[in-house]
Amino acid sequence: MPNRASILKQQFLQSIALPWEGLLPESKVQELLANENVRYYSSVYTPIVTLWAMISQVLDPDKSLSQAVKRMGIWLSAAGAVPPSSDTGAYSKARGRLPSRLVEQLVPFVAEELEKQVPTEQQWCGRRVRVLDGTTVLMSDTAENQAEYPQHSNQKPGCGFPIAKMVVLFSLVTGAVVSAGIASLASSEIVMSRLIYANLAPDDVILADQAYGNYVDLVLVKERGADAVFRKNHLSKTDFRRGKKLGIGDRKVVWNKPQQCPNI
Repeated sequence: MPNRASILKQQFLQSIALPWEGLLPESKVQELLANENVRYYSSVYTPIVTLWAMISQVLDPDKSLSQAVKRMGIWLSAAGAVPPSSDTGAYSKARGRLPSRLVEQLVPFVAEELEKQVPTEQQWCGRRVRVLDGTTVLMSDTAENQAEYPQHSNQKPGCGFPIAKMVVLFSLVTGAVVSAGIASLASSEIVMSRLIYANLAPDDVILADQAYGNYVDLVLVKERGADAVFRKNHLSKTDFRRGKKLGIGDRKVVWNKPQQCPNI
């Protein structure tokens, strides 16, 4: 009888992990683990099993730890192997042992693998379009999270949850996240975004809302060899009666460099 980790990997491949096998091959995970100098003992919750279990947990309507462990227990029992304990502690610890750097490196890797499957004719004029946007998420109410991601200032202590601000760059065609940043609610979305511009490749087109429609962001994107499509910021005064008319609702205007260099 093969060991339980092998059974779980086979079950994942036959079900939810099927689309992920090519995108998250075990060889790539092992390579990244070696680069991070991560060592682990042979057990049910090997890194690849833990990673796929986390993915299945996210995709499942019931996202609890107990449901994830229960699923693996059912698979092992069906294969005639001893299921793991129903206690979620071992699985929870296995998730905690996965280095955050592993996930950070796998995110752009998966995005790139998905992008390779996109035919050129599905791209805009043969160019990749990246969408940039920000949001906020509520976090578990722990002392560590409150210290790193304080709750909103208008909430009394103990009456709110820690809030993190996220900025995400994702592919318009595949929807896959290319890069992301996370910081406290007090952080500026624009400042966070300007750090993400480094992930743009030459000839990319970045799409974002009016918060980014200013001279500085257009120039920073252009320095990466990419182009930007931003809605005009409502604070920017532009006379569209001037400039060269290119078509209906399409006009070429010139923005001059600000006299005072802003802090970026």
